[in-house]
Amino acid sequence: MHIDRNILSISFTNTDLCTRCGTCIGVCPTQALSEDENRFPKIDEQACIECGLCSKTCPGGSVPYRDLTRITFGHEQMTDHFDGHVQKTFVGYAENKAIRKGAAGGGVITGLMWHLLKSGQVDGCIVCRMNPGRPWEGEVFVARTLDELLQSQQSKYIVIPVNEVLQTLKSLEGQYAIAALPCQIHGLRLAEEKAPKTVSKISVLIGLFCASSLEPRVTDEMLRSKGIDKNDIKWFEYRGGDWPGKIRATLKNDTIRPLHYSNFKDGAINYLTYLYSPPRCQTCVDGSSEFADISVSDAWTRNARGRYLYKAQSRLLARTDRGVQVMQSAESAGDLLIQDVSEDQNYQTHKLHARKKGVTAYIRVHRLRKKGTPVPEYDRTVTDVSSQQERIERMESFIMRLARRTSSLRFALWSFLTSRYGVFIIKLRQWRKARKYRPPQ
Repeated sequence: MHIDRNILSISFTNTDLCTRCGTCIGVCPTQALSEDENRFPKIDEQACIECGLCSKTCPGGSVPYRDLTRITFGHEQMTDHFDGHVQKTFVGYAENKAIRKGAAGGGVITGLMWHLLKSGQVDGCIVCRMNPGRPWEGEVFVARTLDELLQSQQSKYIVIPVNEVLQTLKSLEGQYAIAALPCQIHGLRLAEEKAPKTVSKISVLIGLFCASSLEPRVTDEMLRSKGIDKNDIKWFEYRGGDWPGKIRATLKNDTIRPLHYSNFKDGAINYLTYLYSPPRCQTCVDGSSEFADISVSDAWTRNARGRYLYKAQSRLLARTDRGVQVMQSAESAGDLLIQDVSEDQNYQTHKLHARKKGVTAYIRVHRLRKKGTPVPEYDRTVTDVSSQQERIERMESFIMRLARRTSSLRFALWSFLTSRYGVFIIKLRQWRKARKYRPPQ
């Protein structure tokens, strides 16, 4: 049987445009789609009925902001602000000490999920964890208890096709909350209109701020750079230990092995997003989960002396009426300890993140389109781009392209940057940050 690939999700004609969100797998009415070894969808042509539903809900080749705005907010008034539509902004952390202990940023997502579960607002929570049997890989699962939610704590960063869980939901009763990335939420919102019955059991969408996912191979390569066989580990963390955490592996003999110097923010993430960013992430312009009910990010804001104002806490953007309702419910129950910072200018956006996703990615999309390279279609853009911003985009793109094409160079760079010889780069970055906060002489 020959299937017209143009009626399928974008991966079947161009994998560079595939977000690997899993929506196509999740909505397929005949389960004709599944994952391949790189977490792209693959097809059983004998089971495919050519309904086109996977294409209609795919957020890879086109992201219709006007439609997504209408589906999410009930109007078509798009915003060009990086944070998107926001009703209220909060900063805070989970009340439960067990949740805070294992969290990367105050445990607010786990705290929200636990509140929804124990108050009976949902019957389960769709979250991710490192696979207990293969801890170098991530997996999506449905958590129904606090212990299961604790397994999902901390960001995973690697590609996980979360929306494939829609297949599982078909056989389950009740309502569910989901924690998802921007591209995954795009797929869920499109499915809300194109396949409403499939997503009707998801009642709360909690979105994560996202600079980029990381290629699935990243965990294995990081371990090999430190001489660790992936089969010798029993757990893997991207933000383990004290805030803001660090990447580390726990061996089967319970030895904890950090995989880099300094902390996650200063000594790892800056390298990872250049060396392991998938092509589609490089052309994604939604870094704040604009179409979630609630979006969550670390609260990185500093005071005039450079100290974090809300260390080990998170910022929460309540976007929809449902999002505001959930936040108020969690606060009233005492499950989240939060404060309203809606009027504080410092909490309207992350400047560096907004530049990377809200400006640089648009520049990249425009430049690649002019070259004839297939890129996602967006129905909004940015203006007043400076020549400096264009130079930054070209430099970043060159590094990411080189890292993708040359695995030996990528491996060597990561090995060097996370060795003791790369510590001076971390110190230089920290020194430059400190200079910004020096009081005038």
